Amino acid sequence: MAMQAQSITSVIGVESECVAPKAHDTYFANEPNLIAPFDFNYDLIIDFKTRVGMAEVYFNPVMWCSCCCCYPCFLQKNIEWDARSQHLALTVDGIRYVKEKRKSCCGLPCTDRGRESKTVPYDKITDCDVQEPAGTACCCCIQNVLSVVNIDTASSGVGGNFVLHEMSLQGLADPHAFKHSVWAMKRRLAPSGAQPTQMGKSLSSPCQMEMHNVLLTEIRDELKLLNQKMDCR
Repeated sequence: MAMQAQSITSVIGVESECVAPKAHDTYFANEPNLIAPFDFNYDLIIDFKTRVGMAEVYFNPVMWCSCCCCYPCFLQKNIEWDARSQHLALTVDGIRYVKEKRKSCCGLPCTDRGRESKTVPYDKITDCDVQEPAGTACCCCIQNVLSVVNIDTASSGVGGNFVLHEMSLQGLADPHAFKHSVWAMKRRLAPSGAQPTQMGKSLSSPCQMEMHNVLLTEIRDELKLLNQKMDCR
């Protein structure tokens, strides 16, 4: 009974820390370990990347030869296919990002790109922060409007002149809610009093892992129930 009461208290604690916004993306509807899905702002992504892509064609003489291959004609469709293939959710196992099978190039079946998926466990995350849009993207005439959520693990680092992140999510509809949800999940996985450097060892116990899985399942069920109540209103 004491363990059950502690689990219920933990669930309430997660809800008070962060309640995921209701998402319209139903891609993960049948995911057994789902906690909360998150939406991408597809229209904003498509509009911004199309304007940047067309500006690069118009103002870069090197790109003019691409007109012979009808590149500008297929540019927006390629951006749309790529953007709408993205899906994101928090699951019991971690952050789950999927790019579904999609068309590319001229849209023929021979140019299709296969499904890609990646899961980042909460205990491996060392940083999760939001990079706000600022400045211009191309020729000082196109404002940056897409925020970026950068997720780092111990394997992240610097490659040449670029910072290599474990995962970069561009164009989330509510990036700050996602960030707070990730940190809330990570805090719930950390045993009381554990140091960040000890977290990996603490989670290695099978008994501890089982307790965490039960707790995360309860959190998922509570969030679903909360969303249903909000729909009824």
